[in-house]
Amino acid sequence: METKQERETGRSSPDPSPRKLIRRAATWEISDSDNEEETNKPQTESRKGPIVNIEATDQLLGVQKDPAQQPDVEEKTKNLVLPPPTSTTPSPTRRSRKKKTPEQVAAEQEQAEEKKRQRELKRQEKAQKKELEKIERERRKETNLALKLLRPDQCGKYMVVKVDAGLLEDAGSEDVLEALRVAEYNYSIEPHSVPQSISWRREMPADWTCIEGMDMKEEEEDQLLVLVEPKSYLSSVRTYAQAPYYFCVGNEMEEIPGSVFSIPAKNPHKKVTLVIIGLQEYRWCERLSRQIQRQSLDAAEGRDSNKDQSATRATRQQIQEALVFLQLHYNTEVLCLDTWKELGQHVCAVTKSIAQRPFRKHWEAQTFSFCTSAGSWRGWGPRGVLTGLPLTWRRQIQQLNRVSPAMAAVVSQAYPSPQLLMQAYSACGSDRERMSLLTDLRIPQDNNTGVTQKAEDPREVADIAQEGDQVPGRERRIGPDLSRRIWLLMTSKNPELVLDLNS
Repeated sequence: METKQERETGRSSPDPSPRKLIRRAATWEISDSDNEEETNKPQTESRKGPIVNIEATDQLLGVQKDPAQQPDVEEKTKNLVLPPPTSTTPSPTRRSRKKKTPEQVAAEQEQAEEKKRQRELKRQEKAQKKELEKIERERRKETNLALKLLRPDQCGKYMVVKVDAGLLEDAGSEDVLEALRVAEYNYSIEPHSVPQSISWRREMPADWTCIEGMDMKEEEEDQLLVLVEPKSYLSSVRTYAQAPYYFCVGNEMEEIPGSVFSIPAKNPHKKVTLVIIGLQEYRWCERLSRQIQRQSLDAAEGRDSNKDQSATRATRQQIQEALVFLQLHYNTEVLCLDTWKELGQHVCAVTKSIAQRPFRKHWEAQTFSFCTSAGSWRGWGPRGVLTGLPLTWRRQIQQLNRVSPAMAAVVSQAYPSPQLLMQAYSACGSDRERMSLLTDLRIPQDNNTGVTQKAEDPREVADIAQEGDQVPGRERRIGPDLSRRIWLLMTSKNPELVLDLNS
């Protein structure tokens, strides 16, 4: 009873306490029916907006309202809700997946396997490429190491000069051995099948690696140097002079028994060089001895002996014929020296040449590192409008003295190629007409400045600017001098002809 009165008193009180209003608004009473409604209608509650305490908000903002007009705060707060949002996003519907046919599944599996195979092939190609690059690097490294042993400053260490023991019977042979020791070449004294000869052998190092394109083996070289006495050589020349047709029997070559000419025939796989020391001195001594013999005999006996000696000695013409015969038929050279020291120098030079032969052959087969690949060089290249033959033809004319770019452009425009100019020369009736064919070709100028037209090459701007110093309005032509020089350039067959008479 009291509670009901207190409620009526609170409603009729003119100045209710704000604290009570806020506390009553913040108090919620949840019954069991509310829970059942939430479970039964989840979508309805989810669509409702949040509940806002209007009375508490107005009290905080200082809004005064008539207590008589204020409804029950508790009922307002229970029933007052925010309106639901106007735009609602519908829940996404599940897409129905079509069931794939076995053919489609098999096609997809095959496509996946194909992609897998492609990836595997690419991986294998990449690994193979890396392996090839590694092998190539190792091969280049081995080649460089092998080439170091064949460099000009290293290759002589692996050459051995083989000297026949019979060559040491002469006292001058010590000069040959001394020259080899000074040049730091290895030599060995061994018996040879050809007496008094020198040969060469290459000894490759133990760690030598074979280089592609270089056939290097430990074997004797193809050079053979044979020392021949002057007396034996002149005797062979006399035998050759007495029987000039002995060497040709059918298609085979006959040998002269006991002659030095038989040495190349017995060694066809060798490049034989005959060395004669003191040939001129021997012939001079032989001539002197004959003179002494003639003086000691009577006049009649001297004439008879002179005839006999002239028939047995070799003349200069016979010696020269023998040299030609050896060079043509046996590819044999004859080297005439004065001293043994010169022979030692020659042996050292031949040793050096033989040692460097593989290195030179290898580098001759290689391309230059600074050369471009085929087709990449484009000559003058495109500059401006002209390219190719027209630009080359203009440049060729401009090579002549006192020919500006504008003058060359006029000639090349009148006759775009050399063949067209040659056809124009052929159509002329006389040389005078051909000589003056290009004389009257005019060089166009700018009407305002008097400067000739710009060239196609930007680098020719400076040259054309220098031509602007001429008097404006004056007509320019090619002239007879340039016309004559171009005619001579295109038609003359004299390589020593001077085109410019003023040079």
